[in-house]
Amino acid sequence: MNTLPEAAQAIDAKVASGLLCQQLSAPAQEVQIAAASTLTALAKEGSENQMIIARAGVLPLLIQQMTATDTLVQTTAVTALAHLTAGQQPVASWLLSKGAIKHIQQLLQSAEVELQLAAIEAIDSAAASDLQVRSVVGNVQTLTTLINLLEAPYTKTQQAAASALANMALTSRDGVNVDMVRCNAAAALVAKLDPLHAAVCHQAARALCNLSGDNDECDDMISRTNAVPALAQLFHCSNARIVAAAGKALGNLALFSVANQEAIADSGVIDACITLISCTATAHVKEASCRLLHVLLTDSPRVHTLLSGNGTDKLTDLLNSPSVSVRHAAAGALSHLLFPRNMPGWQENNELVNRRNMMSIFQDELDSLRAANKTAHSGDMVMDQLNDICLNNGGQVSASARESQGTASSESDQDNESVTGMEDDFQEMHV
Repeated sequence: MNTLPEAAQAIDAKVASGLLCQQLSAPAQEVQIAAASTLTALAKEGSENQMIIARAGVLPLLIQQMTATDTLVQTTAVTALAHLTAGQQPVASWLLSKGAIKHIQQLLQSAEVELQLAAIEAIDSAAASDLQVRSVVGNVQTLTTLINLLEAPYTKTQQAAASALANMALTSRDGVNVDMVRCNAAAALVAKLDPLHAAVCHQAARALCNLSGDNDECDDMISRTNAVPALAQLFHCSNARIVAAAGKALGNLALFSVANQEAIADSGVIDACITLISCTATAHVKEASCRLLHVLLTDSPRVHTLLSGNGTDKLTDLLNSPSVSVRHAAAGALSHLLFPRNMPGWQENNELVNRRNMMSIFQDELDSLRAANKTAHSGDMVMDQLNDICLNNGGQVSASARESQGTASSESDQDNESVTGMEDDFQEMHV
């Protein structure tokens, strides 16, 4: 039984599992390969299939095939284990208890590219599924191997390694991340920030974003590299995913570092952000740009000066964005632009921002939203930010404007649900 992914939906996993177990035990290698490939296709159909297959007894057979002499048998077995493990803590834990994870780690050193890629995928899936597995996978030896694979001769290997590091950093945010930067991950990832190799570049930017913002040692070691200017340079590329990841990484690095804030301001990113939020950029890019401006506005009078012109108008326009995430991010940046609470003397500095004019702009925008029956586009977060800067003649925005956002959300908002929410102050972001 050899099944293409599009045909897997028509197969009953309960019926097929027994036959596939028999085929995995067949003497012919081509039969074993076909069975493992079919298991992969079935596992991709969802968690119910994953558990049905696991309970059918295929796991010990796949583990046995990992030690086969034929690399294609090994590769299809490891790939099947990767997809059976994805999101399944019981499967990941069982594989760990049987020593299979350790064997997969060893396969990262394989000279066969496809087997190496399958091992990276399996390690990535297992680490994301179980905390105990992640602590085992995230040892210095494995991390060093993945980091070294960033210099592999094949682009797809580099991309897979960078993606695994990014995902591990996202789900760990603990000692594993510290070990990662101590293994020189930061410099290796910065070296991959080349938009000419977009897939690798995007994953490297993701990894730097997920490594930063949570741990002082990680932030310091990343900042010692060429990360800030390299990430800033990515704002000039046309790949929206790269720009969004780079913006969030820069926001994390600027969060508690005045030096990084100044370096970002020197790089020309502020003008780039203004351009991006005023063009047809994706919601991800606009959100990342606004959040970066938010954190820079927290402590930098220089950034306030740079944004006091048309930047404020552009941010105000985003209050009418169809994306909840963009509206929230824009409101956060505007609240710090009009109410720079963290800088001494803001109350007396009338030249920094003409607050009365900005309040008028905000109020006009709010009135137009109400008139157009788009109160769902305002949202509680925007109302909180407007109240925070003393709009509506110093009073609170009326209760009629604080209607529910409704249940509908755009696709871009759903994609961004994992990003840390913007409250009164900027928080770290991860992708």
